[in-house]
Amino acid sequence: MFLHYLPFATMIFDSWGILIFFIAIADIATVIHILENKHEEPTSAILWIFIIANFHIVGIFFYLLLGINRIKTTGLKISKANKSMKNARENKNCSFLPYLNLVSIFHSKTDKEYMKILDRLLPETYPTEGNKVDLLEDGTHAYPQMIAAIENAKKHIHLQSFIIVDDELGNKIFEALERKAKNENVKVKVLFDRLGSSKAYSSHFFRKWTKNNPNFEIMAFSKFSLLVPYRIQLRNHRKILICDGEVAFVGGINISAENDANLKPKYIHDLHCKITGPCVGEFQFSFLQDWSFTTKTDPEILLSEPDYFASPDREGNAIVRIVPSGPGQSYEATKKLFMTIAATAKKSLWIITPYFVPDNSFLDALRIAAARNVDVRILIPENNNHWYVRYASKSLYNRLLRSNIRIFEKRGLFSHVKAVLIDGQWAMMGSSNCDLRSFRLNYEVDFIAEGENFINRLHLQFSSEFEESQEITLHDREKRTKIEEILENFCSLFIPIL
Repeated sequence: MFLHYLPFATMIFDSWGILIFFIAIADIATVIHILENKHEEPTSAILWIFIIANFHIVGIFFYLLLGINRIKTTGLKISKANKSMKNARENKNCSFLPYLNLVSIFHSKTDKEYMKILDRLLPETYPTEGNKVDLLEDGTHAYPQMIAAIENAKKHIHLQSFIIVDDELGNKIFEALERKAKNENVKVKVLFDRLGSSKAYSSHFFRKWTKNNPNFEIMAFSKFSLLVPYRIQLRNHRKILICDGEVAFVGGINISAENDANLKPKYIHDLHCKITGPCVGEFQFSFLQDWSFTTKTDPEILLSEPDYFASPDREGNAIVRIVPSGPGQSYEATKKLFMTIAATAKKSLWIITPYFVPDNSFLDALRIAAARNVDVRILIPENNNHWYVRYASKSLYNRLLRSNIRIFEKRGLFSHVKAVLIDGQWAMMGSSNCDLRSFRLNYEVDFIAEGENFINRLHLQFSSEFEESQEITLHDREKRTKIEEILENFCSLFIPIL
């Protein structure tokens, strides 16, 4: 009787055996890929091997989605494109060459320690004097000035954003861009990130603006799909608006009604800056680098366009240094900047960031700064839009608090602010978070600045942020429930891949 079922049982066994065999081959191939590409990140490599060994096919999918960063391939392509761009700017027909010659007059010759270090770590960047930096709080104040700059543009407008949303605010800005392109022959170029702006892309928001409008070009920086999930990495996280090469807006604010208190009662709190002066050309060049790579435009043709770089004029007293970062451009420039800040701070180091999940080297740098009696403070939002990042951040609290580092949690609305104030004398702002993704994977653009007017205004902003926050102590940490402690410990395991 049992022999009657033996062929069927053998077939099932053979099928399962074949399936297990192919799963094992896939696991081994994935582990080999991890060892070949992540040997310089042992913690991350071990974590991924653990995930593959325990979750197999599901683990492989998530590795393809989150583990493959394409630094060696995409980064190499971007590096080649940028090298061509830098070669092209030396061409006598290049519109960047006259700007370079003129802006050299404004190069700041400073002997400050942090500038000397950055000269060595980031030799392709340089500080310029004569700039004006205005701090803009929330989209409520930033968007009206951005729209005004768009309306006043006469030649070209370049907009780049990680998130662009098809909502009231997004349509208002794009209607203004469309009018300039269609009615006044202003050349408009827009770069968006395919992941960050996926909802707008899926709803065909971008397609409708460029119909029958040759002056209006919109491009996605990096395309991806579920068929090739590894392309989800290396996102372009920059937020820049440049009008006529004369004024730049840069910071943490995306194009979304969620940032405007007039449109959303529960809006996202953030900071942005309006910058005029000699340094604007560097923001312009950063955008054009990304545009050249994305569109495969010949750099010599792109840089032969007249008037991309306005004649630099003195606008204020701020010294500004632009720091683009990303694989193939200036790899780990963001991390180098944060490490320089921690190493050179003498009195105070205040950090505001929505996502605080850096690597151990930066945590150690902060602890060493605190051991030198530097007043180190970290402010993160109490209500984070990513619960797992919140718990991962909290898992670091005890280590920091025991090193005399003060931690604050911003109450109320989600705070997306990214800013660092050092010794009350100079600052860093831009698109970078204090996390591994900004340190290693994202394409970011930040700037450091010093200048009495801007620093005084930023100091007031920091004071306001601290007043609206709750300081966390070791005593508070003892009140955690067991579930909270387990969640923190669990989420901390994923810090290497967040």
